[in-house]
Amino acid sequence: MNFQRARSEDQIQKRISEIVNAASVIYDNGGYEALNFSKISEYTQFTRPTIYKYFSTKEEILLKLMLSDMGDWIDQLMSSFKINKLYTIEEVAEILSHTLSNASRLVELFTILFTIIEKNVSKESLIAFKTTMFGYQSVLLDLFSQLFPKASQEQTDHFIETLLSLAIGLYPMCHLSNTQFEAICSLFDNYTPPEFKKLYRQNIYQILYCLQNDIHID
Repeated sequence: MNFQRARSEDQIQKRISEIVNAASVIYDNGGYEALNFSKISEYTQFTRPTIYKYFSTKEEILLKLMLSDMGDWIDQLMSSFKINKLYTIEEVAEILSHTLSNASRLVELFTILFTIIEKNVSKESLIAFKTTMFGYQSVLLDLFSQLFPKASQEQTDHFIETLLSLAIGLYPMCHLSNTQFEAICSLFDNYTPPEFKKLYRQNIYQILYCLQNDIHID
């Protein structure tokens, strides 16, 4: 194959997208451990040295993947609410739990974002990532301010922080490895891991109640 250097910004972005798309397939099939530049080169037309021109580590690719998944989740979340309709907290809890359960890869990556991913990227990549994430946070702030107009901005900000923090905490409990499952089954007969969507809906409902009623806990 006659490989050509990317010269325009469009060509560069196209290559970055191809690398991220390949990484998403590899991650979905084998998880974090399976992802590396050698594997990505098998799924693309790029050699490892070429991939290094765009990303220094696989974690920088995962930041791009998270931004893509976050955008998809925000789009699904926004489209789930109709204009000028009043929603009960039960309905909001159902929509949140449903859309987040559909965004399982995003939630899974969030569980290692602060402990692994962010510690293995350049400052420039991290600044770009957080800048876009703060933009998404503004979209969520506007959405929940409309859904719960009685809540203060401080309460709404806190809720948005809790929204994903709760998912990050619950997700690993609901998705055990074989070793984890076998270990807990040795202690409790017929153990069944909790269902993420159901568990999240139950917990986020209680937090939504505080938001709706502007209950502030110092």
